[in-house]
Amino acid sequence: MGADHLERPRASLAALALVLLAPASARADDAALLERHRPVYVLDARDRNPVAGVRGEPPASYGRAVPAKGGGRWLQYWRWHADNPQDRGILRTGRHEGDWELVQVRVDSGDQPVEAVYAQHSGAERCGWATVRTRDDAPVAFLANGSHAAYFRSGVRDRMFPDPNDEAEGRGRIQRPRLVPINERAPEWMRFSGRWGDSRARLPGESSSPRGPAFQGESWDDPSAFAASARGCMAGRCDERGECDGAELALAGAVGCVFGLLGLLGVWWQRRAASPRT
Repeated sequence: MGADHLERPRASLAALALVLLAPASARADDAALLERHRPVYVLDARDRNPVAGVRGEPPASYGRAVPAKGGGRWLQYWRWHADNPQDRGILRTGRHEGDWELVQVRVDSGDQPVEAVYAQHSGAERCGWATVRTRDDAPVAFLANGSHAAYFRSGVRDRMFPDPNDEAEGRGRIQRPRLVPINERAPEWMRFSGRWGDSRARLPGESSSPRGPAFQGESWDDPSAFAASARGCMAGRCDERGECDGAELALAGAVGCVFGLLGLLGVWWQRRAASPRT
């Protein structure tokens, strides 16, 4: 089922969800914090799939606040893009219909921002708040052309072959979508457990359309663990074309050598097993 078949979200259901989830004081605090730190997104000039809204609604940051391990709260902002056209070379693998992405901010027990985590493909990057570029109190995320991976700085990010580099040069559209509160039950479309699009992976390297936020596993179920699994802050590094190619090529070469040695060992073992024993 494609995303277009989902039911139209209703603001009244989202508001009702907040009423059901927490005491009045907590609800008010969460709503104020989510609004204060609602992200600003800067697109690459070539990107044709900006932040959108579910089923044609105006663009939105779908937000929720959840307790953080050790105190404070995680403010999660999920965003929807209708398409992810980034490919891996001529095989045209990697592209898929529909794209759910995430930026999350941790505030301490005094509601002061401490750090942010930006989702990037199957992983994420984690930076302290002093490193995060902000507009007023809103974190600024630079989105890569096609993939919509979020970065703390504009530039081109080298990625391991065969994945293409992420081009997030920040010269395109600027968006700060409205806040729409969500939880696992509301709006109604949050309960849809299927895939948000018609793409299905059939060959190695291909990607299926994603499932909705509440079915994204660790990033939804345990924001603290998702943050702990993120790589260290790379802001200010690998922001120019070729800046980190040397390190990537060296790593790729090392991986190639390992697989080459394993292949030679396999050939030797097969020949040894096939040789007549005396």
